Amino acid sequence: MMIDYYEKKDLDKALLQKKKTLIFYFVTLGLFLLLSAGIVIWYLTLPYKSPTITWVKVIHFPLIAIFIAFSFLYLGIKYKRVNNYCKLMHNLETGIRETSTASFFEYSNELQYKDGVDCKALVFLEWNKYKKDFYERKVMVLYEKEFPEIKEGQNVKFVTQGNVLISYEILS
Repeated sequence: MMIDYYEKKDLDKALLQKKKTLIFYFVTLGLFLLLSAGIVIWYLTLPYKSPTITWVKVIHFPLIAIFIAFSFLYLGIKYKRVNNYCKLMHNLETGIRETSTASFFEYSNELQYKDGVDCKALVFLEWNKYKKDFYERKVMVLYEKEFPEIKEGQNVKFVTQGNVLISYEILS
């Protein structure tokens, strides 16, 4: 009986996380625009050559710089990682799946990237019918999830999509 390593609820959680990330950014953008509009209105209501104009600029220019830096960092790091994770989950749901059978060799905790998502690997010894020799095949699992409990030397039938584990069955 196949054990599902990836489930449909993983995609739902990823989509919810993406939605929360975007909501946070747009709320921050809205607050920035409101504050900016308030500062511009304050500036327009000041008399000509008022000494307060300098303070308006001292407040508004750094505020703009801080928001631009925040946008680059938030969208370039946080949102990009969440979006890549969401794309990978979607691909696991809709992509072409491949079934293989191999002998389990070892766990690899070494950080690897699959489409911009942190992964670790299960290493299998698989037979190459063209070279007539065994080779090591690394099947990726998400870094946040625990490794499936497989003992060394056990034969495992597994289903992957883009070399990411979806489900597995221990044969012996």
